[in-house]
Amino acid sequence: MANYVTGITDATGKAVLTGLPVADTDKYFIYVAPADTDTDHLPGGSLCRNAVTGASLDNKVTSVEVSTTPSATATYIGSSACLTCHTGKIDQQKTAHKHGIMATGTPSGLQNLDKFNADDGIYNYMAGVDMFTPAGTTVFFYDYDSTRGFDKFKTSMTDPTIADPTAVVWATVRVYKDATDSKYKMEFTNVINSADSSSPMIREAMMTYGGGVYKQRYLTSFGDSKSLYVLPLQFQAAGDDTNTDRTRKQYRDYHLDFWLTIDATTPSNTVLKSLPAASKNFDINCASCHFTGFNVVAGTAVDGEHVASAVEDINGTVHPLTGVKQELNVGCETCHGPGSEHQAAGGNGLSIVTPGFLSASREAVICGQCHARAKGNDSFEAHTDATLNLSDKMMKPGTSRADYLANNTSRHDATTSNFWADGLHSKSHHQQYTDFIKSSMYRNSSELMTCTSCHDVHTPGTDRHQLNGASDNTLCLSCHASVVSGPHQEAKTGSSLHSGAPAKCIECHNVKTAKSGAGASNPLNGGDISSHVFDVPLAATDAMPIPHNNTCGGCHN
Repeated sequence: MANYVTGITDATGKAVLTGLPVADTDKYFIYVAPADTDTDHLPGGSLCRNAVTGASLDNKVTSVEVSTTPSATATYIGSSACLTCHTGKIDQQKTAHKHGIMATGTPSGLQNLDKFNADDGIYNYMAGVDMFTPAGTTVFFYDYDSTRGFDKFKTSMTDPTIADPTAVVWATVRVYKDATDSKYKMEFTNVINSADSSSPMIREAMMTYGGGVYKQRYLTSFGDSKSLYVLPLQFQAAGDDTNTDRTRKQYRDYHLDFWLTIDATTPSNTVLKSLPAASKNFDINCASCHFTGFNVVAGTAVDGEHVASAVEDINGTVHPLTGVKQELNVGCETCHGPGSEHQAAGGNGLSIVTPGFLSASREAVICGQCHARAKGNDSFEAHTDATLNLSDKMMKPGTSRADYLANNTSRHDATTSNFWADGLHSKSHHQQYTDFIKSSMYRNSSELMTCTSCHDVHTPGTDRHQLNGASDNTLCLSCHASVVSGPHQEAKTGSSLHSGAPAKCIECHNVKTAKSGAGASNPLNGGDISSHVFDVPLAATDAMPIPHNNTCGGCHN
């Protein structure tokens, strides 16, 4: 800081900077650092993202807006309270963020399914007549492989032994709608041990988990359990049971191994569990990134079940175990901080975080705490994906990346297995932030971008990815105005283009290296999650079978 040109703002947020070189080539970012005694404001400011010339600043009054912040004692109030004043943000109810968790077949007052209707989404799946005839749909789990991750079993919607007599079926799960109570259920049958007294076993699909874009899972509980657990079927919107790749089926195994006491030496001794181990519950492994105002109560030494909750909201989702309406999805306060003091102050930007006035790093890490692959602290005697501090709280919006890493993580990000062989491009999902902070969009000398430079968190966007504009090049060209697509591609490839329109920017710079659901139907095209490194991966150097086929492979097959 000693080498920086500095000025001190007055009470109106104005300062005079002097001694700046005024050549057009000399450009500066204006960064506001609140005084050590100032606990009401956050670093950054409205001018910290775009570099400007010294001539525009030197010996001139510069006005900067900065973000306030709620105090440590502020409490969550729920998005319904926020929307009573911020009525223009109502479309956030149409975003995928708001639909991560839903009571099965019943959207809450904070959820609008206009963008996820029966013809264009998979939320309708649990209520779909075709999928839920009286007999339901039976999925076979076979050929156990202990070396794999969450899908240790292959899956098939037909008996795999018909085509392959050597296949070993361990269990089936039947998905159906119960005609007696109209609830959606899964029936487990232990095939490898027909003597299992727990078989068949039925669990209700109480809530849907995801489903807006690529896949959907389901939450359940049983008996006196205080926690939610993920059922072992992952429905994949683009999945196809005729695909030979086990990861691209209509249904994929999601930890059936959690629901079994497996005897790999003598499989016929394998028995069903009433629920997975308490350490595998949804509450401590997943809820923190979904629940607004996430709170967790430690379990007892007897049950070991840590119980998560969200802020109560009059329009929220009814929690199936407590009957209380809560905001079980990403809401206003996830990014803006708890709103009680802001509400009490009458708004006006007081006691609330304004992400657009933060430094690029501080804004991006708000998204990054969930869109990366860090491991949290040892809060539950296990390093889970919940990036909680030692008080079992998520990072407060406005926190620096350094403080977040120091206080909320035991492992900063993804490991080698989550990347392709080049070590640069992600092959696992929810790593967009992991990619982005490597990019020249995030780190450069003229304009520091954040996630919200391209994504609007308040609206669903044109393709459910909450883009600020269309992905037909107009969004890219709003910044890269001097790039002409056709000549640009010819210059980069060294040859003239074939007949027809040039490729879109995203077809080369946002290739789908990672996979969340079933991915593309053609295994060579692979992924469904776009790389956020924004380079052009080359097959010869990056050792991955996916990106170069996305665009080029359409013709050069």
